[in-house]
Amino acid sequence: MKRAGYYLIGLTCLVAHCLWAEAPVRGSMLELHSCELYAGGCVVSSEATQRGRYMLRAWSFSEGRFANQDLRGLQLAVLEALSENLAAEKAEAEQAVVYLQQQATPAQREALLAWLRANAPELKRAALNSRVVPIELSDMGSGYTFTAGRFVSVQTAPLESCETGSCGEGLWYKPRMTTSVFAVGVDRASRVEEPLLKLKWIDGGKRSAFLAKFGQPGPDKDMYVTCADVCGAMVMPH
Repeated sequence: MKRAGYYLIGLTCLVAHCLWAEAPVRGSMLELHSCELYAGGCVVSSEATQRGRYMLRAWSFSEGRFANQDLRGLQLAVLEALSENLAAEKAEAEQAVVYLQQQATPAQREALLAWLRANAPELKRAALNSRVVPIELSDMGSGYTFTAGRFVSVQTAPLESCETGSCGEGLWYKPRMTTSVFAVGVDRASRVEEPLLKLKWIDGGKRSAFLAKFGQPGPDKDMYVTCADVCGAMVMPH
C-alpha cells in the first residue's frame, strides 16, 4: 500500500511538473507584409510577382510557458525575406533575422527561439541570424507601434479609420501562423533597415498589416474580425 501511495504521489508531482513546464501560450501578434492584404484583384495580381517579398512578425506574450520558461511579458520578432511572395500560403523564407528581447534572460531567449521554431515551420530552411535588442509592441489607442532597436519601426492604424478602399476589394490572405482572431490594419508608416539582409524597406499607406490574437481558448481559428474587435480585447504586456 505504501509503495502504491508513493507511486501516486510521484505520478502527481510529475504531471504537475509537466503542466508547469508547458502551459498554453497566448498573446498578440503584428504581421506586416510588403504587399496589400486587402485589395482588388488587379492590385493583388500586379503585386504577386513584384511585391510581398518581405514580412515582419512580432509577438507579445500575455501568458504561458514553453521549454520550461515563463514567457509572460516577453516579446519576439522575426524579419523574413524571399524572392517570391511571403504572404502566399506555404511560402518559405530564404533568409531571416530574429530579434530577441534585451530584457529577457539567456534561458528565456532560448525558449523564445524554440517556440519560434515550433510555430513557424516555414523558417526551417531559412538562413537565420539573430540580434538582441530592445523590443516594444504597444497599443497606442488609435493603432499599434512596434520597434526593434534601430532596425525596425512600424506604426499601424485601423482599417476602418482610413479613407482607403473601394467596391470590389476584399481579403486575399490570412496570417501565416494560426490565430484565434485577426483583422487587417493599415501600415501608417514603417521603416526597416537591416544590414544582415541588405534590406532597406520603407512603406506606408497600405492595407498590409494583420493584428491578431493567438492561443485564446475556444473552437474558433483564424476568425476575421474588425480592428475594433481585436484591439479592444488585446492585452499588451509592458
